[in-house]
Amino acid sequence: MTKEEVISVLSKIKYPGYAKSLVDFKIVKSIDVNDEEIKIVLNLATKNEETKKRIFEDIKTAFKGSELRLMLSTVQDQPQSTTVEQKHMVQRAKKRIAVLSAKGGVGKSTFTVSLAIALKRKGYTVGIFDADIHGPNVPRMLGTLGERASINENKKIMPILKDGIYSMSLGYIIDQETPVIWKGAMVSKAIVEMLESTEWPDMDYMIIDLPPGTGDAALTIKQNMDVDGAVIVTTPNALAVADAFRTVDFFRQVGIEISGFVENMAYFVCDNCHNKLYPFGNVEPKALEKALGISSLAAIPFVPEIEEATDNGTLSTLENKEYFDLISDVANKI
Repeated sequence: MTKEEVISVLSKIKYPGYAKSLVDFKIVKSIDVNDEEIKIVLNLATKNEETKKRIFEDIKTAFKGSELRLMLSTVQDQPQSTTVEQKHMVQRAKKRIAVLSAKGGVGKSTFTVSLAIALKRKGYTVGIFDADIHGPNVPRMLGTLGERASINENKKIMPILKDGIYSMSLGYIIDQETPVIWKGAMVSKAIVEMLESTEWPDMDYMIIDLPPGTGDAALTIKQNMDVDGAVIVTTPNALAVADAFRTVDFFRQVGIEISGFVENMAYFVCDNCHNKLYPFGNVEPKALEKALGISSLAAIPFVPEIEEATDNGTLSTLENKEYFDLISDVANKI
């Protein structure tokens, strides 16, 4: 049996609970085949013992008919080895927080930038890594749209600094007005290259703005960065919550701790009657906590002034005490 044949077999084994295979999830660290045995090393970051057991059993079943001895292990069982997670930890950041959403249009990037601003106003040094390759909106929201990243004497990319917040985005490297067709492998490659090539300063917090869903970008961040926690941004409608549930399950499977969820655009205040109106329905946070199995961090209103500031790139200088008090409270909780 050849290495290519082993990969072919593994590509037919689904990761428990998902339609993608073990190969798709890129958890196969190495394969070694000789005349006597097949050695497979897996990178299993999940803390779910049932998932680990299921993966091992499925692999053993798949190779049951082989005359070669099957040897299975994980990089976590080999402390001397250098794992994928140790490569690009962005060690100059004391904590790395991922912000994600199950679907687009829920205000994930707005929350990411707002959280960075709130942390900066508390006196922390903060950076944003824009991993949303398909729609890098962080430059527009920070007011750095059109800026280009420079290269220092060490041939490293320097993050852009604006209003005390460091940021790196594909938007600083390519023309945002030109559409680019990204395949899965290209997305992963772009993220890894930015992680490898950026020279960050010492920071208290790195906030990672992930694209919606549980695709290649989210998996690449997990495999290439030591993430300390994650915040899910959702709206309270049934479809968004159902999608968020799958996202929660995904991050639990890959071993990333979820700090909680933010219910964004939960309500708005009517200009005429001054009452709170709930465009997605008035859902109790406790009900969402029960549905998602994680804590509610905040119910954030839709504020036209905030949306206008994100479009104009003036959010970091905006004074809206009620809004930023809410974001600051979320920062305290995580």
